[in-house]
Amino acid sequence: MATARRERYRKQTREEAKAVALAQLAESGTAGISVNAIAKAMGMTGPALYRYFASRDELLTELITDTYRDLAETLAQAVADAAPADRFRAMARALRDWAKRQPDRYLLIYGTPVPGYHAPPETTEIAGGLMRTIFDACSTVGDADDATEHGATTSHEQQPLTELEAELARHLEGAGAWGPGEEPGGELKGRALRTWTRLHGVISLDVQGQFTGMGFDPSVLFEAEIDALVRGG
Repeated sequence: MATARRERYRKQTREEAKAVALAQLAESGTAGISVNAIAKAMGMTGPALYRYFASRDELLTELITDTYRDLAETLAQAVADAAPADRFRAMARALRDWAKRQPDRYLLIYGTPVPGYHAPPETTEIAGGLMRTIFDACSTVGDADDATEHGATTSHEQQPLTELEAELARHLEGAGAWGPGEEPGGELKGRALRTWTRLHGVISLDVQGQFTGMGFDPSVLFEAEIDALVRGG
């Protein structure tokens, strides 16, 4: 019984610390996250909180993995709820909606890297699962699904660079994103990576307020980018 209470208290303390850290993130960015400042806000001493998080990097890792999981679950649910022909658009819109709701968490994983921080392997594994959802959505547009089914691309399709394929393969290696015989072909890998970078390009500018004062609705630009990607452009 006493052990169970201690475990509950430990979990509650860690969750409270992460909530305070997210508030710091919203106010000052990653540079503002301080274990001592979090402890003070919680009415604890710094050394006491270090019993729950050994370092600032451990706390950052918790925030990052929680954020990746939340985004992965959001996109997977959006794809699962959509009809096959609508899955790509559902995934893209869910990504933008998630980023607009919580821009600080979006920038935590897709913004400027935290100086001196090196993500542990578990964050790469979660990101690999996230990419699988992107692949699944991309397989429903253009000729990517046909290329995956037949293991080759036809002459009229855009050929991804060999270097691009190799880089993406290295990124996914060991991430556990694919079961035996499930890994997609090179054309779909190239399409998915191009899709991911183009969607993030618009979202990142939007989240950081770069469209402010330009006189147009960024959502219209985002929808145009989705249309272009669906057409294979």
